[in-house]
Amino acid sequence: MAYEHSTGHLLAEFDRIARILDGYRSTLDQSGPSQPVDPETTPPVEPAQLPLGIPEKAEAEIERRATAIEKQVEESTATGTRLRLAHLVETFDLSANHRDVLLLALLPVAYPRYQEVFAELQNDLAATQPTVGLVADLFSETDGERVAATGLVGPDSPLREHGLVSIGEPDDKRLNRTERPVFVEDRIESYLLGHEGIDPVLSDLLETVTAETTLEALRLDGGVSDRLRTLSDVDGEDRLYWHGPDGTGKHRAVEAVLAADTVLEASFPAVRAAGLFDRLRRELRLLDRPLHIHSVSAVTSEEPAAVDDLFDAFDSIDRPLIVTGTEGWTPTRSSTAVDAIVEFPRPSFAVRRQFWADHADALPERLDPTVLAGTFELTQRELETALASARSLAGEGELTLAHVYEGCRAQSASGLDDLAEKLEPGVSWEDIELADETERELRTVTAHVTHRGRIYAEWQFEERFSRGTGVVALFSGRSGTGKTMAAEVIATETGMELYKIDLSSVVSKYIGETEENLEEIFTEAENSNAILLFDEADAVFGDRAAVSDATDRYANVEVNYLLQRIESYDGVVLLTTNYESNIDTAFMRRIDHSVPFRRPQEAIRRSIWEDIFPAATPVAELDYEFLSSFKLTGGDIRTIAQTAAILAAADEGEVTMKHVVRGLQRELEKAGKMVDPQDFGTYREFLHS
Repeated sequence: MAYEHSTGHLLAEFDRIARILDGYRSTLDQSGPSQPVDPETTPPVEPAQLPLGIPEKAEAEIERRATAIEKQVEESTATGTRLRLAHLVETFDLSANHRDVLLLALLPVAYPRYQEVFAELQNDLAATQPTVGLVADLFSETDGERVAATGLVGPDSPLREHGLVSIGEPDDKRLNRTERPVFVEDRIESYLLGHEGIDPVLSDLLETVTAETTLEALRLDGGVSDRLRTLSDVDGEDRLYWHGPDGTGKHRAVEAVLAADTVLEASFPAVRAAGLFDRLRRELRLLDRPLHIHSVSAVTSEEPAAVDDLFDAFDSIDRPLIVTGTEGWTPTRSSTAVDAIVEFPRPSFAVRRQFWADHADALPERLDPTVLAGTFELTQRELETALASARSLAGEGELTLAHVYEGCRAQSASGLDDLAEKLEPGVSWEDIELADETERELRTVTAHVTHRGRIYAEWQFEERFSRGTGVVALFSGRSGTGKTMAAEVIATETGMELYKIDLSSVVSKYIGETEENLEEIFTEAENSNAILLFDEADAVFGDRAAVSDATDRYANVEVNYLLQRIESYDGVVLLTTNYESNIDTAFMRRIDHSVPFRRPQEAIRRSIWEDIFPAATPVAELDYEFLSSFKLTGGDIRTIAQTAAILAAADEGEVTMKHVVRGLQRELEKAGKMVDPQDFGTYREFLHS
């Protein structure tokens, strides 16, 4: 008859142990001197093979009960009933003697009345637990066997090796070491007595994750999905390493592939810092669950062999182990056994587009899933979070383009904040006045940015280019012609963030520091989904010098490095220069778009003047025809308008021609130009003398 639960089995075993103690009690009054042992003729005895030191009649009865219990255990196993004691014995490869020592130590915990029994048997009121000496007496008939029996709880015993029991210290230090009590470890005690949960010592480090997903439900590229399907029948011997950026689905794939009710999950740095690998191994065996250890890259960046150590540490555990990190890894030792290494790349354009297409009904009509997928290279988790954030921003209102863009931007890396100036675009096509040629080129750049996914992935242009799929555009023209404003327009149209890097501050006189500064910027920008605006590009991208000394040679190394880094970068890079002729010709070949920004013609200057003052600014009638006759840039006009507003505010009135003329005079003089009163006609009276 099978046991219905673990408690029934444990109680039957306790009854058997109690009968062993009864048999031992009957020997106490009859025992005489032990038979001498000749060490030369007596072979050593393994502790697991020692006989019970009780009368033969009692031993026969106990053996009969043990056989009956074993049969019931087999029947229980056949019906699928999980018996904790039987599982522990099998998992830790305990002999019958080791099992009985464990039960002896657990008996006074389960039944406190047995504390008096142990005190009586050991003739010590304080000895309420079995001692090393009592264990030796119970499992021996001769002096030689008694010595061997102490090995049942010795340092090499599986009970001590796996942390199942511990040996206490006697209260009186003068007592013999065989009088040290044997205790069941708290976690093992809790487990055998049927308590649920995990080891309290591991509670802050170990989680039990319920598997709630399937491979079909994950949005993974075809190659990754196919690879995981071959691993979906993992058994206890499987050792797997998965790597890729956070949010690419590694953790959810663990649940899908293992297909277990629950998976144990732990952080490698946390367990390692706490020094609890032995305890984790024991828990894994007790609960008989697959294990997922994540965040290994946080350690391996400094200790490459740490993952080898991790796999080796769990080599003897007969349960699946999946280790995940962000960086790639291969074993550094031939002894480290790994069954498969799988890379989880960032989702392809096709996967991202499918995500947005699946949610098209909830998106604004103007939003093209193809454009959105090509603009923001987000992971699966980031895609889901971006959409949820957009819905939260919309609240009860209608979901707009701005909400979706804001949700996507919120998922991007923010490491650039410490390396560059974040610009807040506040202008659109309606706010910028450009020559027709410049506007056409600028709109082409914008189309290139928004349709990268379609061009390179869907139409497969990526296969035709050896370099990356990024967008590199050069804006050239004198200061104030609208180069930075044009970058803001592109950012507004695409919904991307804009970071301005002042290259003149990045370049260092110290060897190697310029490359380090630039590499840090590009590394942080890799997954930022941001536009990089390099100001004063000719500071680095200038013509390479003829090599006449070590300094020239190293300067050329900087340029070569940056050429290669720009070429391999898959993001959007905008560069500005006041002098296009200063840009290295080799770099010019790597530029996708060269957009000239020239001084605006008179008609455009007039349009700029007419729109330069905000609607809230009180402005008198101005002579726009006169003002547009001066050959100024848009930046010049913006500065003049601000100066005029300052002067008008000081006069506590509206902006008049007097204020504008004086602002114009100030800007011309600041630029080092001669101010001829004749050029101002009737407005020369407003000039400062």
